[in-house]
Amino acid sequence: MKILFIFTGGTIGSTLQKDNVIATDAKKSYKIIEAYGNKYGIDFDYDVCEPYTELSENNTGEHIRMLSACVEGKLDCGYDGIVITHGTDTLQYSAAAMGYLLGASSVPVCLVSANRPIEHERSNALENLHGAISLIKDGSSRGAFVIYRNDNSKVVRVHRATRLIGSKSFSDDVSSIFGCIYGHFDSDYKFVKNENYLESKDEVCPLPVNNISDFSEGVAVLFPYTGMIYPEIGKKTKFILLNTYHSGTINTKSESAKEFFLKAKEMGITVYAVGIPEGPEYQSSKSFEELGIIPLKNISPVAAYVKLWLLSKNEGDVTDIMKSSLSGDTAPAK
Repeated sequence: MKILFIFTGGTIGSTLQKDNVIATDAKKSYKIIEAYGNKYGIDFDYDVCEPYTELSENNTGEHIRMLSACVEGKLDCGYDGIVITHGTDTLQYSAAAMGYLLGASSVPVCLVSANRPIEHERSNALENLHGAISLIKDGSSRGAFVIYRNDNSKVVRVHRATRLIGSKSFSDDVSSIFGCIYGHFDSDYKFVKNENYLESKDEVCPLPVNNISDFSEGVAVLFPYTGMIYPEIGKKTKFILLNTYHSGTINTKSESAKEFFLKAKEMGITVYAVGIPEGPEYQSSKSFEELGIIPLKNISPVAAYVKLWLLSKNEGDVTDIMKSSLSGDTAPAK
């Protein structure tokens, strides 16, 4: 078996320095492999690539392009799988981009992060790395995944890369929409597929990532809050991605909201609402159609944002693609 390791920095590729600052370490990739070999042994061949080294909070579209170019250039080189080390802050964004680049039928590409540098006694780095390698060895899964053990858990979980929820304040845990993971590893690191996990086949072709812009200036992202005043719409805005409260709602009684969405409609700007589950709708959501808001149901808000970012230069009907399943991003209604 042969694996490609792609190192990009992040906490898993950083060291706690004497001044109590965590910073990337150019030598860390080799230290990770050495530490992994000491704990689990290395019974496979491998190569190493480092397209960039950065703390993930500093990532832009440029980093996603470099990562995707590295992955795409190695897909046909005979590797049984690819492991990408990445920071936790923007893990969800790069993971979604890898999912959309690959679709659901490529060799397994597994992203792993760490809650602490590998030298820390509570670091989950090597466990996550072992999970990724074990999933590749298992050979039953295709496409892009994230492998991660949450801080207060003993279980290393496998997430579909396009189903991650954005990171929460004060937490480095990784979660999937609806709490439905792809699978997990038992105490012997045997992969156990989640029997409740459902996934549609790819309904559209994988998306090119090489033309993603450094910054998503064509996509405006909004989050609701009590007493919200909506901003001015930028001249370069083509799409608006509207996050909602947990029930898939916003304040549609707000005059500021009505004025904002009707202006966007008048300007020909497409507005998508995310964070909306299938099922009964609240009365406030009945105004979406009148306001020109298109709901995208059962998809991670982060994945929807990355998908829209990748499509923002398209001249065709973006809505059809946004509503189509790709790399398992849309959870089928039960």
